[in-house]
Amino acid sequence: MVEKKKLETFTAEPPCPGCTKLLELADRIRENYGNELEVVKHIGPCEEFDKYGLTVVPAVVIEARILIMGVCPSEKTIKAALWEVGL
Repeated sequence: MVEKKKLETFTAEPPCPGCTKLLELADRIRENYGNELEVVKHIGPCEEFDKYGLTVVPAVVIEARILIMGVCPSEKTIKAALWEVGL
């Protein structure tokens, strides 16, 4: 059995346009990877922001590594990052 990878998104409340797009991308990517990927959405200030030291949103963390911060990545960029961690 393949170990599930974890993708976390961080967005503001209320969401900015980039945050809204990231939330939509996260849903689409979750559908593409099925049971191989766990997607966790953090909306608004929360404990996890401090855990990773995030200062701006939108942000993407994959397997506890900050990959993107301050800009909404493209779907291709997220998929490339997932490929790098073995998906």
